[in-house]
Amino acid sequence: MVTEDELNWIRNVLSDYEPGEISNSYYIKKKTEFERSQNKEIVRKYLDALRNKRNFYTPQDLLLFRNKKERDSQGLRDFSGIYIIHNSVKDSYYVGQAGRVFNRAYNHFLANAGNDQVYEDFCLGDTFSISLIPLNITSFSTLNELEDNAIRAYDSFHDGYNKMSGNVMDKYIFKNGEYQEAANIILDKIKGTELFSSLTNDRKRMIYLNSLFAELRLPENILFRLGLLKAIKENQKANKEF
Repeated sequence: MVTEDELNWIRNVLSDYEPGEISNSYYIKKKTEFERSQNKEIVRKYLDALRNKRNFYTPQDLLLFRNKKERDSQGLRDFSGIYIIHNSVKDSYYVGQAGRVFNRAYNHFLANAGNDQVYEDFCLGDTFSISLIPLNITSFSTLNELEDNAIRAYDSFHDGYNKMSGNVMDKYIFKNGEYQEAANIILDKIKGTELFSSLTNDRKRMIYLNSLFAELRLPENILFRLGLLKAIKENQKANKEF
């Protein structure tokens, strides 16, 4: 576990927390949200241009191409990116992301497998077209960045099928480098354990961290605790994808 010297250093680092202090991540998130919303019309034109250079698929196409042999016969390869589902009757959109878009997008046209409203309108006979955009042909760095910008561009959260807005930030921004280093020390000691693997949701993660903070006699610092929770979640997700 963490050495006594490391613990003393971490306790000293975390002792500067003031109740009511707002995290750096909050300010950065709000600034990013504002900028992306301001630029959504520009992003819409950019994504429309990409879509128009690529194939548009029907739900029936996707159901056919879920079979790898069928994709191979057409020279299609699965890829990491986003899919944009457009209901041409309602002019409503759904935006999603996946490491393998063909394996994910068709689920929305199956019962109890994707977005229930998309499936309901599909069953009612509405016409849909689907665009698949690889991350690597865009100017965006991550799937979360691409998806969130697309959700804003097509207004699919406020006036479409998306039930949640996109992920604005890929990782939590700690207060400073020492906070990040302290989180890395603790994370390195606990990851890979059986207990670490059992932390499958935020409730379990927070209960575990409350216990860990008490065991290590760390000072109360809600911003650091929240950042460490998110760091655990990010680490678990990265290992799962790998």
